[in-house]
Amino acid sequence: MGDAAALERRYRRNAALCGLALLLAVALAASLGAFHWLDLLTYDLQVQLRGASTASGRVVLVYMDEASAGELGRAQGYWSRRQLAAALQQLNAAGAEIIGLDLLLTRPAQQPEDDVELATAMEQAGNVVVARVAAVPGVGSLEAIAPFSDAMLGDGFIDLPLDRDGSLRRIRFLAAEPLADGSLSLTPAFALELTRTYLNLAYQFDFSPTDHFLLGADDQQRLRLPYPELWIHFLGGEASFPRLSYADVVNGRFDPQQVAGRIVLIGSRLASDKDLFSTPFTRYRSQRQPFERLFARVVADVQEQRETGLACHAQAIETLLAGRFLQPAGPAARLALLLLCGLAGQLLFYRRSLPLPAAPLLALLLILFAGGSQGAFLAGYWLPLPAALLLLVGQFVAGHLLQKNHEKQRSQWITQVFGRYVSTSIVERLLRGELTADLRGQRAELTIFFADLRDFTRLAEELDARQTAELLNRYFSCMLPELLRQQGTLDKLIGDAILAFFGAPLPSPQHPAQAARAALALLQRLETLRQEPLAGADRLDLAIGINSGEVTIGNLGCDSFMDYTVIGDTVNLASRLEGLNRVYGTRILLSGATAARLPDHEFCLRLLDRVTVKGKQHPIDLYELVGEERSISPAQRQMLQHFASGGTAWRQRDWARARAEFEQALALAPLDGPSRLYLQRVAECEQRPPAADWDGLSHFQHK
Repeated sequence: MGDAAALERRYRRNAALCGLALLLAVALAASLGAFHWLDLLTYDLQVQLRGASTASGRVVLVYMDEASAGELGRAQGYWSRRQLAAALQQLNAAGAEIIGLDLLLTRPAQQPEDDVELATAMEQAGNVVVARVAAVPGVGSLEAIAPFSDAMLGDGFIDLPLDRDGSLRRIRFLAAEPLADGSLSLTPAFALELTRTYLNLAYQFDFSPTDHFLLGADDQQRLRLPYPELWIHFLGGEASFPRLSYADVVNGRFDPQQVAGRIVLIGSRLASDKDLFSTPFTRYRSQRQPFERLFARVVADVQEQRETGLACHAQAIETLLAGRFLQPAGPAARLALLLLCGLAGQLLFYRRSLPLPAAPLLALLLILFAGGSQGAFLAGYWLPLPAALLLLVGQFVAGHLLQKNHEKQRSQWITQVFGRYVSTSIVERLLRGELTADLRGQRAELTIFFADLRDFTRLAEELDARQTAELLNRYFSCMLPELLRQQGTLDKLIGDAILAFFGAPLPSPQHPAQAARAALALLQRLETLRQEPLAGADRLDLAIGINSGEVTIGNLGCDSFMDYTVIGDTVNLASRLEGLNRVYGTRILLSGATAARLPDHEFCLRLLDRVTVKGKQHPIDLYELVGEERSISPAQRQMLQHFASGGTAWRQRDWARARAEFEQALALAPLDGPSRLYLQRVAECEQRPPAADWDGLSHFQHK
């Protein structure tokens, strides 16, 4: 399965490849238009978030509504052209700047004199722009007939192209019709023509710029228009504009100040005329309460759901007059947004190493990108978000699945590598991510623990193979849990010996104390084991060596076999100390490095000697771990005091006083090995006094 670094490298590679695959898939889907309907949906939402606002007041709507139809006696589905002429006269007299007729004058009236009267009123006003249709399937364009075409100031097509979802968001500026000489005849949109005549601009175009075109003569303040179409800056619904009843206008029942100097649009508000459109505002408009009382149905007016064509033209005129053009992002900008989201979304693959969990991080990224997009939208730049947001969500889901798979592999690896060496609690903490396990070779300060059964080889010769195996298995099953309970890590079993260390993989500044507690626990558990009715159990005895220092630790080995182990002089010295127990008649020996790191008042230590061992040039202090401080009896404490005094006398070459002190210590503890050893040394020194440069060191060259 590899080591932790290999697992991490594999995960990072898979995360990068998965992120790249998602990016390419989303980019391809976006280029094929898969998110177009979502783009339009979020566009409408952004318009709603921008909120409604009041128009400039330069456009006034005159509605041919139901009330006007009733009052004016609209018959056979037609508005009287004589009454329309009266309306034009009233508006012209009131000072209307431009009058736009959102009506098709493509057929003569039943009464020819009505057409003459309307044409006369149009000619007298001199400011009437008439609607036309640019293209009708199977028919072609529909234009105003004479005499209206002669009397009008201009005309513009009222064709309003709808998006795939049936909503109106944009209009074309021009309709092109090829002529016989190969040139093009350009017909303006109704809103553009009304704006041009209102601003008194010449009908001239300059298409030389690459990102916009200009309307007007060179000596005028030309109108700058964006390619290729106009995204209408909807201010809200029709309530954004001043509105008059058509009947009131025909009969002169309005304040002239309401229309003076303004663009006045006349058009139908009747549902039967089917001049109604869904817009970004009407899509989210609140619906009428569907239930007035229990099981009572309310039929909503369709106009609550949709906007009149007249109001849509007015919205387009306001957009042109204000110059508030919305520029949609091009393919390069959309791709750049996807790349940015892809890079930011890579964070979602590394939730364990981030201060925020993945879900809040996803929410934060969504809010940041959505907020940035809305800010750009308010500044006039539309950056469609659905593809980018779906990419982030896809990375979140993919990251979650990859993390689950990675954690499963990591759990298997940790259990495989550490399950045999450390306690269950450490494995669980490693699995939960509370600990990190870096198995690369590194230097670390640890405490090494070496334990060996005394004379077990001789004992094994007296037992048969089955008995030896049963005894060793029982011994290890008793000893190893005590090691693990103190957070020790089992390195290996060497025959009947145990090599362990403390301080890794769980870092702990108390690793010397943990090793000391483990040593005392093993001896206590051994006494219990010796009482069990198992062949050879009563003859088991244990020697332990403990040393602290810097070691090399990590997964060491080859590709086919790796072992989490420690190497170095610190390990070798622990093994030497274990062997010296035989010399001093002790069971637990510590180096001075370990003794200096033990907490005060917890353990009782006895300084035995200063020694040099094979492989070490400098002498070390040798200590015996007698037991826990609280468990030492007064007799033991007195014995230890005599031994310490004897050791001082020994180093001062006062053989007589040293003998007396060691004899008193031995009298208090007849089986004390170190006291017996020093009495032998005193006798040797009395017989053969050491040289003048004697330093009191003990030298051991055997392992």
